[in-house]
Amino acid sequence: MIKEKKRILDSQYFKYIYQLTMGSFLAQMITIIIAPIMTRLYTPEQIGIYTLILTLVAMFGPVLCGKYDHAIVTAENEKEVMQLIVGSMLFSFLFIVLITIGYKFYLTINPKITEEVGGSAYLIIAILFLTVFVNILTAYNNRHKEYKTISSVIVTRSLAQNVGIVIFGLLKLGSIGLLLSQLLGMLVGFKRQGKHLYQNRIQLKNIHLQGIKTSLIKYKNLPMFSMPAHLINTASYSILNFFIIGLFGLGIFGYYAISYRILGLPLNIISMNVSKVFFQKASEENQLTGNYSKSLKQISLFLLCLSIPMVMILMILGPYIFELVFGEEWNVAGFFVQILAPMYGVRFIVSALTPALIISGKQKAEFYMSSLFIVGSVVSYIICKIMGLDIYTFLSCISITYSIIYTIFYLYIFKLSNDSTTELNF
Repeated sequence: MIKEKKRILDSQYFKYIYQLTMGSFLAQMITIIIAPIMTRLYTPEQIGIYTLILTLVAMFGPVLCGKYDHAIVTAENEKEVMQLIVGSMLFSFLFIVLITIGYKFYLTINPKITEEVGGSAYLIIAILFLTVFVNILTAYNNRHKEYKTISSVIVTRSLAQNVGIVIFGLLKLGSIGLLLSQLLGMLVGFKRQGKHLYQNRIQLKNIHLQGIKTSLIKYKNLPMFSMPAHLINTASYSILNFFIIGLFGLGIFGYYAISYRILGLPLNIISMNVSKVFFQKASEENQLTGNYSKSLKQISLFLLCLSIPMVMILMILGPYIFELVFGEEWNVAGFFVQILAPMYGVRFIVSALTPALIISGKQKAEFYMSSLFIVGSVVSYIICKIMGLDIYTFLSCISITYSIIYTIFYLYIFKLSNDSTTELNF
């Protein structure tokens, strides 16, 4: 048993996880250190407006490339990779134009945002463009197992962003300062992350429009099913921002934004990075054995051992930690964390395993399953709106409903992992 444990920990699988996790850990440690300063430099309303604007990145950032960046990781050859890179950029630019039109309309009917930050609200469009290149370069680094590069860039960006938060906060720039810090963080690290791709740039000259079209058609299920499924999944959380503001106002939303930010740390530190490695390793196992049950069981146990103690600590000590760290008025966010922690514990595990649906070619199932989150949030909103329930009841409804859906999601993925007939099918 001891030898088996040592073999697992020494495996290349966990070496990659360690490289990515350490980078994210350092990045999030910087965020944790700066967070108590942030809550003292900015008001809940300013943090709320900033978070609301960044909802666009949360919703659309991961799917700007139509999920074609995922295909870069598993493409058959480098020529196809280059075709997917160019195709991803073309797709994303058109998508951002549509987002900009919709965003302009939203600002028109919600003048309070532009009253607070003015034209700076449109900085989010620049952030979305930078996100496109981050997505593509990260996928290319993942394909070539350049996890140290990904890790170091994550740290650099976090450092730049958080330094910006402090400087702009001291300058009393409010929500505008928070947006500028986000843009500053996105601007660093491109040279390092794109070094390998730049060395292979000669291959870009060998691609043509027909080849790009062929690759986009080959992986058409990604924008057709994985993209809307992921969009619905992220929207199920992002829509909560609009619901909370509508029900309880920007002040309460500011407290929720901090609780959401802290609860998201384990996802950013571990879950998202484990997901990248799981996708790569499970794909290899599936190609060799016809299933990926071993990878799924191994990583599920690893995440479960991390999730349980984190949830217990937050449920027991949430309000006390927030009051001590962020200031007395922020203990409200600690009570929010107590309510949401169990759901985030389940999400922490399942989110890392969602690439399994791509490996099994079950993007349609992902779309339908993700739709349940939207239904759950809308039903919770309607009930609280009609009955005039408080924020604590609303968050309890969300926590219970989402936990059930995530559990069903995991059981479905577990079944797929043991299906020897699955194959990589985009």
